[in-house]
Amino acid sequence: MADGLYWALKGVLTPLVDAYFSLSASGREHLPAGPCIVAGNHSSLLDWAFVARFVDRPIRFVLTREFYDQRGLTAIYRRLGIIPIRDGAIELSAMRQLLATLERGEIVGVFPEGRITRDGRLQPAQPGVIAIAGRADVPIVPVGVRGAFEAFPRDARLPRPRPVHVAYGRPLDVGTADARSRDGQARLADELMRRIGDLCAA
Repeated sequence: MADGLYWALKGVLTPLVDAYFSLSASGREHLPAGPCIVAGNHSSLLDWAFVARFVDRPIRFVLTREFYDQRGLTAIYRRLGIIPIRDGAIELSAMRQLLATLERGEIVGVFPEGRITRDGRLQPAQPGVIAIAGRADVPIVPVGVRGAFEAFPRDARLPRPRPVHVAYGRPLDVGTADARSRDGQARLADELMRRIGDLCAA
């Protein structure tokens, strides 16, 4: 996939978000060289930009159809490698696209809570991310974005200049066997959110 638009967009946004949010990061050494899923807390509309800022490879984020299918934006999303999913479920076509992306050695970006928090507190993770990681046999890198809720909460019209820190944690190996059962998916989803919470609080 040609990534000219991805790098051009990142090149424009990087100095803006760095300066406006005093953006900083830790734990970049935990990002593997191969395929993986990066999973962050969802506190603002700019979480994707914060998570992608310190990753030196393109991230193929998932996006709900509600936003992906907006007129005039679908073609741009497609060029960026964004993967559309149904709200609350991952249909077969999306699963195939996610698995193919990981099989190519790329990075998939998800926000496992599914929705932007309204009060700044973490929400439960949807188990789909665990199922995908298990099927693809790739690790999940938890990411805690601190300060995003204070900078740009869901109902705010414009972002505010507040410091934001992005913390990448040690990868979670879900194990293909555990990720296939409902109980295993639920347990691992809880563990993922616990790790994200720890990174947000550090």
